[in-house]
Amino acid sequence: MRALICLAVAGVILMGSAAEAEGELRGIWMHASQIKTRAEADQWVAKIERARLNAVFMLVWYWGGQAFYHTPLSPMGEGVDEGYDPLGYMTDQCHRRGIEMHAWFVNGAYGKSKPLHGLDKHPDWAVDTGTGGQLWYDFGKPEVRKFQSDLMIGCLRDYDIDGIHFDYIRYGPKVCLCDHCQKEFARRYGYERLTGPEAEAFPIVARVSANALLKPTTATVLAKFADGTPAITLNRLGKGEALLLNWHAEKAPPRPAVAVLRRALERWGAARDRVAVADTAANRQRYGTRHRDAGAAIFRSLGCTVRIVGDEGLAKLEPADTLVLSALYIIPEAAAKQIEAFVEAGGHAVFLDGPTPSAKDRSVQRILGMGPASRYFTATTVIEPVGESELVARLKRPFDAEKEKLREAKWAEFRKWGVTELVRDVYRRAKALKPKAQVTAAVFTPLASADNALQDWPRWVREGCIDYVIPMAYTTDNAKLADQLAEWKTVDASLERIVPGLSIYQRTPQGAVTRDIPLILKQHAMCREAGAHGNNYFSLHYLSEALIAAFRDGPHAKPAAAYRPPARGPATPAPSKEQAR
Repeated sequence: MRALICLAVAGVILMGSAAEAEGELRGIWMHASQIKTRAEADQWVAKIERARLNAVFMLVWYWGGQAFYHTPLSPMGEGVDEGYDPLGYMTDQCHRRGIEMHAWFVNGAYGKSKPLHGLDKHPDWAVDTGTGGQLWYDFGKPEVRKFQSDLMIGCLRDYDIDGIHFDYIRYGPKVCLCDHCQKEFARRYGYERLTGPEAEAFPIVARVSANALLKPTTATVLAKFADGTPAITLNRLGKGEALLLNWHAEKAPPRPAVAVLRRALERWGAARDRVAVADTAANRQRYGTRHRDAGAAIFRSLGCTVRIVGDEGLAKLEPADTLVLSALYIIPEAAAKQIEAFVEAGGHAVFLDGPTPSAKDRSVQRILGMGPASRYFTATTVIEPVGESELVARLKRPFDAEKEKLREAKWAEFRKWGVTELVRDVYRRAKALKPKAQVTAAVFTPLASADNALQDWPRWVREGCIDYVIPMAYTTDNAKLADQLAEWKTVDASLERIVPGLSIYQRTPQGAVTRDIPLILKQHAMCREAGAHGNNYFSLHYLSEALIAAFRDGPHAKPAAAYRPPARGPATPAPSKEQAR
């Protein structure tokens, strides 16, 4: 292993002097929840120092409105020792060692499934999808932007930190049905508001990602995508039924799709306290729990009491239960047979997205009434009814697909504007308060992914309302990393304001572990050869002793100051409301 590491870093060492002369970001993301005591902080900062890292991006605000620093706007995080200030103490310890401290904020995602702090007093600050689901802050509202700007600037004012860092500075839900956003959208773009039964009817235009099953065998197609691919199907098996929403419907589902789920529960006479969400161990090890939790949140929004059912619980399901399989892709053969028996006996199953890795299983095919053929796609497409069904309501007014596609595009424009307004305001205030403080953001990559999340970071770089961005290039595929480096150069040819974010962990059947060290060092070398001014790593939890040694023996053999891009003037002023139209 040591020989492999030496080979991987040989080129990095040869290039070391140039990077050290201008500074190099050797940063790492960490959670303040890792340092709830001074002793924990001391242990982690010692590791950071031994790895010769020179910047820490510490998550200080998330978890349902909890802060890990003193602020009148949010309570201190749970479990913090009395009289202890995690950010203040960690900043002091890092500065003693010449390490920068950047306060990291999760801006968009709330971090709890139910309101805890902030949203408990201001429920209107959350995006209103009309469908429940995960909670997100709504940047379309001026009061939300002001709160978050005040939160970040207050931290910069009260602490001797080197910068403030945006994360989740984007949207999950794309459309908000609240009165403010609907009125403002209608005022700007002239579209009618989405209200009443029409808001729950098809056809609709939606941006979807799908692991779609293609060929019905016994299933009835209730709705289809524009290319004819089944979008919603219903299959009868024995005494029970299985409903399939054939795309990632657990991700910010359009309101008509949630209405289908509500009507299905009504059709089945389902008890709202008998909803189970499946979670096989094999699927959890590979994909984690985010899809499961998102699906559970949708059914909670429908008034259901939800329980999680693992492999061992599937055999205990009763016909009165409703089983939800939310992007559950790996269904072991034994589990599939148990679900098949459950449906045949009169149970009901709801699949959100096609379980394509398990689509060849005969039990899965019988449950869904779909053949094994499948494909993945992402597209803005029409979802339109097929035939008549009590589950899929039809619009009573004429439907103009092109007009509705334009509506989707305008919603994206409107949402991007709100996100960018927050970035502009924080940058302007930060530079007025502490001109040398760095304002940075963790962003999506490739560019198409950022655009889909309504995160216009190329504009921030070009406009000058960010010091630098850190694209989260967590791939293990070096060819993909090379492609992303090339794409970033279309935004910033010298990578002066784009610093790659790399992962130092990977998922395995046994759980998440430190990534293969030669791969980490190879990707570091690729970034440096492309002209990047360092890297930021996710995350401190996976900074092993072996990786510390590899950094010290290789790319961090000599100390270096943290990279800072050249200073520039104030950001371009935000456009007026009329210009924003």
